[in-house]
Amino acid sequence: MIAAVVEGEPITVAQVEARVRRLRAGRRGDLLPADGTTEGRQLRRWVTQVIVTERVVAGEAARRGVTAAPGRPFPLDAVARLELGSVLAAVLAADPLTQALYRDMTAGVTVGDADVRGYFAANQDRFRTRPARLVTHWRDGRPVNGGRPYTVSAGELPEPAARAVFSASEGARIGPIDGHVFTVGPMQGPDIGFDKVAPAIRASLLSARRRRQFALWAGVHCARALLMPGFEHPGDIGHPDHTHRH
Repeated sequence: MIAAVVEGEPITVAQVEARVRRLRAGRRGDLLPADGTTEGRQLRRWVTQVIVTERVVAGEAARRGVTAAPGRPFPLDAVARLELGSVLAAVLAADPLTQALYRDMTAGVTVGDADVRGYFAANQDRFRTRPARLVTHWRDGRPVNGGRPYTVSAGELPEPAARAVFSASEGARIGPIDGHVFTVGPMQGPDIGFDKVAPAIRASLLSARRRRQFALWAGVHCARALLMPGFEHPGDIGHPDHTHRH
């Protein structure tokens, strides 16, 4: 029996079942949905998509002459997995051939200086620290943070305490203000300039663009697979086990 056809080559139900058994035998197998349930059938659809993606990658890698480079780390954080989607993220994280194809296909992606500066201008709060101050703090006569000095930003204090703390000279004792008393220490955390954060911005934008390019390519080519009834894409709203609703 056939579950799907990719570039004229079948993926058999037996191959899907073998992959499901391998997952169930893994260290997280106990967390997988039971056979015969809606979620269990969706798991098989998801596994089918994983195999489809592997086949599409293998075909493209062969046409490009790309071979696997085992042993090279390929970390994917939560943002990357969300951008790629669960199927492509799972394949990319585990398969050295997919990783090699990803590097080959996205090698020409670049990020211009204007893009870096534009991102910095639009997201300064992400790459700059807010002014902060070292304080020793009491509230209603009880020490905050065990009486040890700690750093606080203006946004973390209610008015008028925030204005008083950030306008006072170092060493001043402020309060009580609504039950708060502060001994004010030095200012902390100056703004971080563009030159310091530009490399991190460029790297972040470059990684995101590479993932987007690869995901768009994979989405188009994997969608050409012929899927048999019962092995539709898990996100296809047309099959009876689709449970995602808005």
